[in-house]
Amino acid sequence: MNSWQQDAARLGGPSLVQLLSEVRDNQLDLMANFEALNVKVAHLEATNKRLLSGFPADDVDGHRRYHESVIEWRELRNKMVREALMKVAQAGMLAAFGWLGVALWQAFVTTVNK
Repeated sequence: MNSWQQDAARLGGPSLVQLLSEVRDNQLDLMANFEALNVKVAHLEATNKRLLSGFPADDVDGHRRYHESVIEWRELRNKMVREALMKVAQAGMLAAFGWLGVALWQAFVTTVNK
Protein backbone atom coordinates (compact mmCIF):
# COMPACT_ATOMS: atom_id res chain seq x y z
CA MET A 1 0.00 0.00 0.00
CA ASN A 2 1.08 3.55 -0.74
CA SER A 3 1.29 6.11 2.03
CA TRP A 4 -2.01 7.76 1.02
CA GLN A 5 -3.68 4.35 1.00
CA GLN A 6 -2.35 3.59 4.48
CA ASP A 7 -3.59 6.97 5.72
CA ALA A 8 -7.01 6.42 4.10
CA ALA A 9 -7.24 2.90 5.56
CA ARG A 10 -6.40 4.28 9.01
CA LEU A 11 -8.97 7.12 8.69
CA GLY A 12 -11.84 5.39 6.94
CA GLY A 13 -11.05 1.76 6.46
CA PRO A 14 -10.73 -0.33 3.31
CA SER A 15 -13.94 1.11 1.82
CA LEU A 16 -12.40 4.62 1.80
CA VAL A 17 -9.26 3.24 0.14
CA GLN A 18 -11.41 1.54 -2.49
CA LEU A 19 -13.49 4.72 -3.04
CA LEU A 20 -10.41 6.93 -3.38
CA SER A 21 -8.78 4.39 -5.72
CA GLU A 22 -11.88 4.44 -7.92
CA VAL A 23 -11.91 8.24 -7.89
CA ARG A 24 -8.23 8.27 -8.89
CA ASP A 25 -8.81 5.70 -11.64
CA ASN A 26 -11.80 7.66 -12.95
CA GLN A 27 -9.79 10.86 -12.87
CA LEU A 28 -6.98 9.19 -14.86
CA ASP A 29 -9.53 7.88 -17.38
CA LEU A 30 -11.08 11.34 -17.62
CA MET A 31 -7.67 12.92 -18.21
CA ALA A 32 -6.89 10.35 -20.91
CA ASN A 33 -10.25 10.97 -22.57
CA PHE A 34 -9.68 14.72 -22.33
CA GLU A 35 -6.29 14.35 -24.03
CA ALA A 36 -7.82 12.20 -26.78
CA LEU A 37 -10.54 14.81 -27.24
CA ASN A 38 -7.92 17.57 -27.47
CA VAL A 39 -6.14 15.61 -30.20
CA LYS A 40 -9.41 15.19 -32.11
CA VAL A 41 -10.26 18.89 -31.75
CA ALA A 42 -6.79 19.88 -32.97
CA HIS A 43 -7.22 17.57 -35.95
CA LEU A 44 -10.65 19.06 -36.71
CA GLU A 45 -9.27 22.59 -36.45
CA ALA A 46 -6.47 21.71 -38.86
CA THR A 47 -8.96 20.10 -41.24
CA ASN A 48 -11.22 23.15 -40.98
CA LYS A 49 -8.30 25.47 -41.78
CA ARG A 50 -7.39 23.36 -44.81
CA LEU A 51 -11.01 23.37 -45.93
CA LEU A 52 -11.37 27.12 -45.49
CA SER A 53 -8.13 27.74 -47.37
CA GLY A 54 -9.93 26.51 -50.50
CA PHE A 55 -12.20 29.57 -50.45
CA PRO A 56 -11.05 33.07 -51.38
CA ALA A 57 -10.37 34.97 -48.13
CA ASP A 58 -11.93 32.02 -46.23
CA ASP A 59 -15.33 33.39 -47.34
CA VAL A 60 -17.58 30.34 -47.50
CA ASP A 61 -20.77 32.41 -47.69
CA GLY A 62 -19.41 34.55 -50.53
CA HIS A 63 -18.39 31.40 -52.37
CA ARG A 64 -21.91 30.00 -51.98
CA ARG A 65 -23.45 33.28 -53.20
CA TYR A 66 -21.13 33.25 -56.21
CA HIS A 67 -22.26 29.78 -57.20
CA GLU A 68 -25.90 30.71 -56.65
CA SER A 69 -25.46 33.69 -59.00
CA VAL A 70 -23.76 31.50 -61.62
CA ILE A 71 -26.60 28.97 -61.39
CA GLU A 72 -29.18 31.76 -61.64
CA TRP A 73 -27.42 33.21 -64.70
CA ARG A 74 -27.31 29.81 -66.41
CA GLU A 75 -31.00 29.23 -65.71
CA LEU A 76 -31.81 32.64 -67.19
CA ARG A 77 -29.62 31.97 -70.24
CA ASN A 78 -31.27 28.58 -70.78
CA LYS A 79 -34.71 30.19 -70.53
CA MET A 80 -33.72 32.87 -73.05
CA VAL A 81 -32.31 30.29 -75.47
CA ARG A 82 -35.47 28.18 -75.14
CA GLU A 83 -37.65 31.22 -75.85
CA ALA A 84 -35.46 32.25 -78.80
CA LEU A 85 -35.71 28.76 -80.28
CA MET A 86 -39.49 28.88 -79.90
CA LYS A 87 -39.59 32.24 -81.74
CA VAL A 88 -37.35 30.85 -84.51
CA ALA A 89 -39.60 27.80 -84.83
CA GLN A 90 -42.69 30.03 -84.99
CA ALA A 91 -41.07 32.28 -87.60
CA GLY A 92 -40.00 29.22 -89.62
CA MET A 93 -43.50 27.82 -89.51
CA LEU A 94 -44.94 31.19 -90.58
CA ALA A 95 -42.42 31.37 -93.43
CA ALA A 96 -43.34 27.83 -94.52
CA PHE A 97 -47.05 28.69 -94.56
CA GLY A 98 -46.25 31.89 -96.46
CA TRP A 99 -44.17 29.98 -99.02
CA LEU A 100 -46.92 27.38 -99.36
CA GLY A 101 -49.50 30.17 -99.84
CA VAL A 102 -47.37 31.83 -102.55
CA ALA A 103 -46.83 28.48 -104.27
CA LEU A 104 -50.57 27.75 -104.24
CA TRP A 105 -51.35 31.24 -105.51
CA GLN A 106 -48.86 30.90 -108.35
CA ALA A 107 -50.28 27.47 -109.22
CA PHE A 108 -53.77 28.96 -109.22
CA VAL A 109 -52.68 31.92 -111.41
CA THR A 110 -50.88 29.56 -113.77
CA THR A 111 -53.96 27.32 -113.98
CA VAL A 112 -56.31 30.26 -114.62
CA ASN A 113 -54.05 31.73 -117.34
CA LYS A 114 -54.04 28.47 -119.33
